[in-house]
Amino acid sequence: MLSFIASSISRINKIHLFLFVFILFLAIVLRGQEVFTNNYLFLIDQGRDMMDVKKIIFDHHITLIGPYTSLGGVFQGPIYYYLLSIPTLLTGGDPIGPLILMLLISLSAALLVYFWMNKLFGFKTAILTFLLFAVSPEAISAATYTWNPHPMWLMLVVYSFSLFETVSGKQKFHFLLWPSIGLMFHFEMALGFFILLSTISFFLIFAKDKIKNRYFIYGLVILIFTFLPQIIFELRHDFLMSRSVMEILSGKDQGLIVKGESRSYLDLLNNHFHEFVNNYNSSFVRTGILSNLPIFAFVFILFSFLFGQKARFINVKEYKFIKILASIVLIVFLLTAFYPFPIRYWFLTGFQTLYILILGVLFGRLWGYRFGKIVLILLFFYFAIHVYNRIDLLYFHPPDQGGTAKIKGKKEAIDYVYNDSKGKKFGLLVFTPPVNTDAYDYIIWWYGNKNYGYLPHKEKKGIFYLLIEKDASQPWSYKGWLETVVKTGEIIDTKTLPNGFIVQKRYQK
Repeated sequence: MLSFIASSISRINKIHLFLFVFILFLAIVLRGQEVFTNNYLFLIDQGRDMMDVKKIIFDHHITLIGPYTSLGGVFQGPIYYYLLSIPTLLTGGDPIGPLILMLLISLSAALLVYFWMNKLFGFKTAILTFLLFAVSPEAISAATYTWNPHPMWLMLVVYSFSLFETVSGKQKFHFLLWPSIGLMFHFEMALGFFILLSTISFFLIFAKDKIKNRYFIYGLVILIFTFLPQIIFELRHDFLMSRSVMEILSGKDQGLIVKGESRSYLDLLNNHFHEFVNNYNSSFVRTGILSNLPIFAFVFILFSFLFGQKARFINVKEYKFIKILASIVLIVFLLTAFYPFPIRYWFLTGFQTLYILILGVLFGRLWGYRFGKIVLILLFFYFAIHVYNRIDLLYFHPPDQGGTAKIKGKKEAIDYVYNDSKGKKFGLLVFTPPVNTDAYDYIIWWYGNKNYGYLPHKEKKGIFYLLIEKDASQPWSYKGWLETVVKTGEIIDTKTLPNGFIVQKRYQK
């Protein structure tokens, strides 16, 4: 009898291990195509970040601020840049390093979900939530290009579980809860701000007794410590960010309002609501027959929350977990009513974590019923079709190499210019629709100089090249640049490359 039990446990563990490894494999494959092919998006944001990281590593310039925000004069914290500095240094400046870091962060978030869910609610809930994370389109997207909001996925996983543990009476999790909120201000300040206010509001309304201890104070001290670079920056620059925020909120600056956007309060509320809905929808696979999955998931979550405990569908612990996360979602949404600007989609990056965790808990309970098993098996079948199609598209039938948007196309254009110059010195001017040329400046500094031993000048004299990235929405716009900025130089040759770049060679005495 004992041997039978031991063999049964061993068999179950092997099944658990197989499912875990299989889903982890799917998560890696769905996220890793850009890393495996060394071809990834490298646009204005990536160029900006790499130029700033270059200043830290190679120019030895310490920074107290990170990427700029959409609010003029307000910056993210610098930890994101210092985080990127590590893989950038290890790869000798290659932007693939930071992308590998994004992949590792995304996988770490999914793995942390699995292990923490397994600890709290058991294997079934853990593996089902792990699967939801593995195939979530936005969770996957966070691993495919380097961008400062993407680490928010990991931050919100840590935040969600540490909040639950703290409210459940494990006060030492204050040490993890508040620093995780502070670190959010280094990746996506807007969501970090709302999460901070929501968490304080939650404790004051629902769990006041959980902040009447020394661990709460210790957590706040660590939280303040995460703001140390910004505090020093403010002191050294006459409170630049504070003054900018005050001017924006007082109406002296338009802030996030751009030309053509309404300032009507009802329009703003409508924008906020739709951004939250879009963020929720983006949590789930929505292709083909699964296009209505977010609606069914919302109805399922709502009914489970309202009636699940009375119907003994969910237990007290699960209900508490769902209630805490749902409360944070609601409080964050209500607080945005006081935000006088439109909400941009990237403000809510990673907020999908809360929806996935809630649905994962409910799927774990649903698996305990025969009808539930049938529903989930059908759902997983359609997930499998989606995953198969995605893998086929990514690895076997990619539509293109990314043209001018990805690193491969940019390298090909740089290679063409250097090879055409035949070792002679030349100038290089770049036209790109965003105007800012950081992406090209970095690639020329890192890739061009490394492979050809020469950095081109930016003057219109002698032989110089014009590297033109056409605007897909206004393909003629570069002609205005030629007529107003370039103007001079005899045209020797004009070449349109297969990746879409236009290279024009000119000579000016």
